[in-house]
Amino acid sequence: MTGGGATSFVSARRLFLAGAIGLTLWLGATFVWHVTWRQGISLPVILFLDQDFPLLLGSLLLLALAAPFAEGKGFRLPCPTARIIVPLILLMGLAAWAGHYALFQNYSISRDEEVARFAAAYMREGLFARPIPVEWEPYRRAIMPEFFSPFGAADYWTAAYLPVNSAIQALFWQLGDPNLAGPVLLMAGLLALWRVALRLMPDRPDAVWVTVLLGCSSSQLWITAMTPYAMTGHFALNMVWLALVLRGGVMGHGSAGVAALVAAGLHQWHFPPLFIAPFILWMLLARRWTVAAFHALTLVAIVIVWAKLWPEFLLHALGAPADIRPSAGVADKVGSLFQRLGDRWQPLVNISRYIAWNDLLMVPLAVLGIAAMRWRAVIRGQEIALPLALGCLAGCMLALAQGYGWGFRYAHGFIGPFCLLAGLGWARFRPQDALRPLVIGLCITALGSVFLVWRTHAFVAPYAASHRLIDSSQADVVLVDPRGGLYVTDLVRGRDGVPGKPMVMNLGLLTLDQVDELCKSYVVELFDRAEFRPLGVPLARWNLSRMDTLRAHMKEEGCDKPVQPPLPATFEDALNAADNAM
Repeated sequence: MTGGGATSFVSARRLFLAGAIGLTLWLGATFVWHVTWRQGISLPVILFLDQDFPLLLGSLLLLALAAPFAEGKGFRLPCPTARIIVPLILLMGLAAWAGHYALFQNYSISRDEEVARFAAAYMREGLFARPIPVEWEPYRRAIMPEFFSPFGAADYWTAAYLPVNSAIQALFWQLGDPNLAGPVLLMAGLLALWRVALRLMPDRPDAVWVTVLLGCSSSQLWITAMTPYAMTGHFALNMVWLALVLRGGVMGHGSAGVAALVAAGLHQWHFPPLFIAPFILWMLLARRWTVAAFHALTLVAIVIVWAKLWPEFLLHALGAPADIRPSAGVADKVGSLFQRLGDRWQPLVNISRYIAWNDLLMVPLAVLGIAAMRWRAVIRGQEIALPLALGCLAGCMLALAQGYGWGFRYAHGFIGPFCLLAGLGWARFRPQDALRPLVIGLCITALGSVFLVWRTHAFVAPYAASHRLIDSSQADVVLVDPRGGLYVTDLVRGRDGVPGKPMVMNLGLLTLDQVDELCKSYVVELFDRAEFRPLGVPLARWNLSRMDTLRAHMKEEGCDKPVQPPLPATFEDALNAADNAM
């Protein structure tokens, strides 16, 4: 499907220099817009300045320095057969599994991840919501501050997200470890990516290698697979869907429809339609009316099942909405995708993060893939680069409001299409087996990945330590004062997704009377700036004046005892603790 032989090639020197120049201009615009001209800095910009900006500065310098030496054959790679590719992908999966414990210290930093794990915990028990113990009902919102379903919220804690991602984690939990879910999905997605590349570029094994290695060298794919985020599922099921569609036949398209329906239930239903809709256009251009109609009906089924039937099920099973309004309807969801586009024009910082967390050559080669399209063939529906490119554009431009995320997680499902476009561009504009630029790009990307792993660990470690300290408390209740620390409210969570002793609450969501009742009825400890700052949690300023009144009252009542680490169980433990403190 790559077409005939190329009439001209793009030199690696020009590719590297163009990439360095384009990256310089984009990075400069991002810094000026988000840092120089803006008042207040969001979490994505904080992460951009800490992780992405220094990495990209170093990368563009290395690109420019490597440009004169980029042309050439480099290493000759064997044919990308299953005997070679499968072990490589298996290694990626094992590295992601180990990384959850080594890099993230068995801790999920964001509320999004914690809510997914929370839902997996009650699904593992055979429930679709966790009943709120009667004694904790008055404090339910302080225990579950956000991202909860409104249905039956007075009596149940239920995740606001759709259930499939959590159900997959619950399945692997039953098999031994919920943290295997992400690595297994990563491997499935990379295998499907390889199969699609083989089908699209059968006569260019070097281009298949380009596609696969761009995917395997993606720090965003690898590190996100260490987390409970649903994004790894989107990457995997998008690639599985495409592999099934290209296989064709009733079985292929029917299975693709099932994959799309499952993918839409991962956490938010609008992500698969953004990926699938351009392929329906591609099918229509090729006059494949029946196939296009089937996949269009699949999109209708997605809306019916996940935007209509699922909320109705929760309504009847759990009760009427409470505390907050019901989940956003279809019109609200579609409108929000475009509304966020104007919020500080976030594509600048988001795409900067996307470039930093993926292979440095992915975007330049993908641009070549778009340039390789033959426009007469496009009109006839013979260029698969068209739906790939349209999907990538939609994924990068819409659904922009991101807080936490390793790279740009809302475009995670389009890393596969970017890699395929890059492979198609390589097949058209690069000589066969002239792989030296790929090798150089992989080396630069590997250096960047080491830097990202270091900065990610440095960012996560204080929060993981804070959670361990809170979890070790012998108190009945731990109150988290959210002032002074960046997103410390995300420390309000249970153990392995289950609220329990200590019951952790957001102090900012409690009234004076509630605090009084807690202090009277339970052993209460306080976790505030005095505890989390020495652990390295980044500073932030939250102006919550009512908190001063609460804290002053707690001090008067003697109910502001800080969280204390547990006493050493043995004399040897005491000596080790003393050594660590020195």
